[in-house]
Amino acid sequence: MSERDGLIQLLLGIIGDYREGQIPRPDFQHVNRWIEQFPKEKELAILKEVIHILSKTYFPKKKIEAIFNGLTEHKKLAADNPALHWTNASLLDIQKGGNSQHEFTALLSRIIKQKYGIDVKINSNNASCYYYVDDVLCSGSRIQQDLESWIKNEAPNNSKLVICIIALHRYGHWATTNKLAEFIKQSGKTIEIQWLRGIEPEDRKRYTDKSDVLRPTSPPQDMLVQSYIANMKYQPTYRTPGSLGELSIFSSEEGRNLLEQEFLIKGVHIRSTCIHLKIPHRPLGFSILETLGFGSMVVTYRNCPNNAPLALWVGDPWYPLLPRSTNKEAMVRRAFEAL
Repeated sequence: MSERDGLIQLLLGIIGDYREGQIPRPDFQHVNRWIEQFPKEKELAILKEVIHILSKTYFPKKKIEAIFNGLTEHKKLAADNPALHWTNASLLDIQKGGNSQHEFTALLSRIIKQKYGIDVKINSNNASCYYYVDDVLCSGSRIQQDLESWIKNEAPNNSKLVICIIALHRYGHWATTNKLAEFIKQSGKTIEIQWLRGIEPEDRKRYTDKSDVLRPTSPPQDMLVQSYIANMKYQPTYRTPGSLGELSIFSSEEGRNLLEQEFLIKGVHIRSTCIHLKIPHRPLGFSILETLGFGSMVVTYRNCPNNAPLALWVGDPWYPLLPRSTNKEAMVRRAFEAL
């Protein structure tokens, strides 16, 4: 087996359960077709870096089940009587877009049922503790929209809200914490909030040099990229080389820099050919702010966030490694569930 073929097999070992049951299981031809879109002389290095990163930032179903299993017996929440705690608690299934919360709520419910024989309440109006569970918080806009309505309209006057996020990006955490405090104050209610997270990537602009997301150190020598940057109203903030970030998800400065450069180049080219993309679909991932992109490398078995680089998930005519499930597809699945 060649080194290249071996690397493809390693990557398949990481992403093997991606959107299982919804799309064909990733195979050798799938990864081969994706990596062939990059310069041939850089294929091996890109594969190595993607494998190194996703080995730390890809959350297969088994890993999330383990996280949820730990959540059900969390000492600071359930104390010494988890069964009593979950009898009086309620999960929230209030997400307006996507299907992640609906699926995670169902998964957590099954684990609680198996462990304690309890049918945990969903969206109860009479619980001592509420759980909002989701996979990835990037900008925080979705969770803010979901919880604004719940806080103002459904939440009891006195309650506790536990927000459990698999990957909690720090800027979105800060912005959401402030927004939720505003919503609670406006509601006149007393709601205690506690955050739980699996990992906490650094993405704040002030800490660019210590970031855990893709932040290029310089613009690539590519005419289309340089034209894209020249037309930006605000010029990008570049990272000073030398840091692998607090989570050390990158293998080396060399590997990190290569991926940032190549994903940026391909992201700009994807934007020029994929006509369905909107302005906030930046080369390195969705961002309302005018930047080169959010740059998250966190993926779960059920979906890839659009805040990840376009080169990972965009299709037609680009071929994606991790094709995204859209909100429209999620709505269709929910409709079939209701039949």
